[in-house]
Amino acid sequence: MIEQIQKEFQSWGESALASSPQLIIGLFFLLLFSGIGSLVKRLFLNRFSKRFSDQLLAKFLGNLLFWVFVVIGIGFFLNQIGLGKAAAGILAGAGVMAFILGFAFKDIGENLLAGIMLAFSRPFDIGDTIEVNGFVGNVSALNLRNTQLRTFNGRDIFIPNADMIKNVIINFTKDGLLRHDFVVGIDYTESIVKATQQIEQSLNDIKEIAHQEPLKPFIAIDEFASSTINLKVYFWINSLDFVGSTILLKSRVMKEVIEQLNLASIHMPGNIQEHKLYQEDKAIPVEVKQKN
Repeated sequence: MIEQIQKEFQSWGESALASSPQLIIGLFFLLLFSGIGSLVKRLFLNRFSKRFSDQLLAKFLGNLLFWVFVVIGIGFFLNQIGLGKAAAGILAGAGVMAFILGFAFKDIGENLLAGIMLAFSRPFDIGDTIEVNGFVGNVSALNLRNTQLRTFNGRDIFIPNADMIKNVIINFTKDGLLRHDFVVGIDYTESIVKATQQIEQSLNDIKEIAHQEPLKPFIAIDEFASSTINLKVYFWINSLDFVGSTILLKSRVMKEVIEQLNLASIHMPGNIQEHKLYQEDKAIPVEVKQKN
């Protein structure tokens, strides 16, 4: 089989000058089908992307159509320049050559199949904020081989589609809601009911967080610490604007709660630790209190 292919290429090389018109025609077919593929892709995206609610799937299918026409053009090119038998021989060599090529292009085929699975399984959409393998960013594109993420510090990360399938994907913006919480420590002499009311009042004044049932903010006792009663504040925010709502809004909520507690004269002591130092000549401990 290999000898037959080598002879085919050798005979083609000897007659390359004589077959220059066929080479030009073959290049014409290759460019023609590539152009048709690009045109079909553009028409598909212009017409069907408006009907597709899933823009990621539309773009993926458009790229797939383009490469189908490119492969057809390559087939016409090889056939026109007299390498049709060689190409058929390579494709028919399902023995050792297919085994070697299978290993050589295993990653490409694996990523292509993974991309098709991602396009139809829909774990994320264009613009969603996801986390994969410790990388957090917005989905920019789903290509035939990889998925492109745009991180919040301006980096473009290209993750192979196979890794997207094999690893856990955390989607922060799938349903547009994300719950956050933080802890506030008050003094043991303060009223828990009064502190809870003040925190609820500060949360009610912030319209950007969710207030409808069952997403209404609430406060619960988290633990009785060494020097404070820790109250845990829970609230839901819109996660579609991940940077604005998640980072900036959470910071604003915490700021409003602290200011409201200070206005109500509710003390929030620091963590007080007690250390005992023993003198060498006496067994009487000397207490030293440290406030963090």
